[in-house]
Amino acid sequence: MRIGILGGTLDPVHNGHIEIALAIKRELCLDDVMLLPAGNPPHKLHPTDRLDRWNMARLAAKSAGILASDAEIFRDGTTYTVDTMHAFHARQPDVSWVYIIGADTLHVLDSWRNFPEVARLTEFAAVRRPGCDGSQDAEQAASLHRLYGAKIRLMHIAGPDISSTQLRELAAEGRSLKRYVPASVADYIDQNGLYLTAMPLSEARRMVETSLSPHRWQHTIGVSETARRLALLHGLHPAKAYLAGLLHDVAKPLAYPRLREIVENAVPDLDEAELRSEAVLHAPASAVLAYRNFGVRDAQILSAIRKHTLGDRVLTDFEALIYVSDFIEPGRKPFPGLEEARAAARQNLQQAAQICARRTVEYLRAQGQDPHPRTLEMLSQHPA
Repeated sequence: MRIGILGGTLDPVHNGHIEIALAIKRELCLDDVMLLPAGNPPHKLHPTDRLDRWNMARLAAKSAGILASDAEIFRDGTTYTVDTMHAFHARQPDVSWVYIIGADTLHVLDSWRNFPEVARLTEFAAVRRPGCDGSQDAEQAASLHRLYGAKIRLMHIAGPDISSTQLRELAAEGRSLKRYVPASVADYIDQNGLYLTAMPLSEARRMVETSLSPHRWQHTIGVSETARRLALLHGLHPAKAYLAGLLHDVAKPLAYPRLREIVENAVPDLDEAELRSEAVLHAPASAVLAYRNFGVRDAQILSAIRKHTLGDRVLTDFEALIYVSDFIEPGRKPFPGLEEARAAARQNLQQAAQICARRTVEYLRAQGQDPHPRTLEMLSQHPA
């Protein structure tokens, strides 16, 4: 029996991977082909959580009628191909393996850990990437065969002009990937909010938690969970809502001079009243840090973070969601209007936002402070 292996981070697995795997299965008359997502790859920074990549590979394999293996996903430590191939041979000694690689990998293949042993344990099928000059591929394949006995087939299959990097960028902008990945994988990415940040959500959470005081962190988690719950109730995106809540106060611990430095020349709609107010300047600064430090590119998330303190003349439902969640999260001590806003939030986010804005204006005036014009404009659109 001969089985092909298409490995890598598969972050995310896409239609190009599937097309190549199936084409090589046909060309080499393989009995089957397997997707093999890496667990902790040695040359990748911030890969998506291994369990998410395994779930995507499993869904993609099922849609294509091929195999998927978790052999590297659940292995502790850095994953190396030589260890994987030893495990495969021990488990299935009657199988001959064919490892599928991009032809550009030929030029670094002998840098793999214990490559002579890898070459003994598997053959290789090398696929050229679109637009790549493959003139030196045959020469490199011959050299690897001469030096290590590596068996390499150069495949005349042009892989599609698509990359996981490009797809992560599209997903970060909130765009659908259904043209590029199996439908089940696209749904998984969307439902779990993958690629909304430049690192796994668990790492983003750790970064936020370590930057905030315990009290502010509890508030942040309260906002995140409230936003997710209300998003599900009102047909909005729960993963985006959670992330906006997670990052809404990320600039809160910073001193006023640093806040000004962050927002100046980075927030086009910043006004003088907002720039002078230390109490509210963290909102636009948090939006900037979400973009710069966390890689958030989704305009909906960034706008909701930016507007979560002052509101705006007109709020989208998603902006209202974060504005209201910040006001009503469970850790808030009782104050006039809190329960009214909580009850309204279950029915209508726009009405709830009006209640929050009205109570904020009343509180500020009672303290002898002038409300910001944006909040007043927001109330003027829906007078009581």
